[in-house]
Amino acid sequence: MEIATRMNRLSIVAVLGGFAWLCFGCGYHFAGTGNRLPPEIKTMSFGTLQNATREVGIDKQLREALEDEVSSHGRLEVVSSGNGDAILTGIVRDYLSRPVAFSSRDEALQYQASISVDLELHRRRDGKLLWKTVGQRETQDYSAVPGVVVTSSSQFQQSSLNAKDVPQFTDIQLSESQRRQANEALIETLARDIYNAMMEDF
Repeated sequence: MEIATRMNRLSIVAVLGGFAWLCFGCGYHFAGTGNRLPPEIKTMSFGTLQNATREVGIDKQLREALEDEVSSHGRLEVVSSGNGDAILTGIVRDYLSRPVAFSSRDEALQYQASISVDLELHRRRDGKLLWKTVGQRETQDYSAVPGVVVTSSSQFQQSSLNAKDVPQFTDIQLSESQRRQANEALIETLARDIYNAMMEDF
């Protein structure tokens, strides 16, 4: 019995060891820890980020979110414009906010915000294209009327709104407040996904 138990343990260890070997062998790693950029790329700066949408300031918000995301990982140092080993440029292609759920009276209950970007990362020294993404999109849902706002959700908890104040808002006030909060979450998620896509090397 003791021998059988010992053999079972050895089998489990062997299986787990083989799984770990396969994972590392195929290049599996945690998101954001990869590095597909050339080793000489140690600093990064931001060039022109155009805004082709009617959402004023969304390009600035995205740039700030990207700067924070890149800095938080420590792999690249963000430096002043034009001085990085690599320079990120691009365009906020579109931003949409549209109703996706309605009441029986055709009243909008829920909206979806979405953003799409094209970005390119070039080596400053010779202009070589290191990475690009076209039409990368992110979406975020948000509620539009007090009756369907989930005040216990993590998104609401992170906002500056107080659950007790929600019933006092007009539908327009609440919808706009929720839209701003959704935009923040949308841009933060997009910045994280952009960084991961830029750095990963599976």
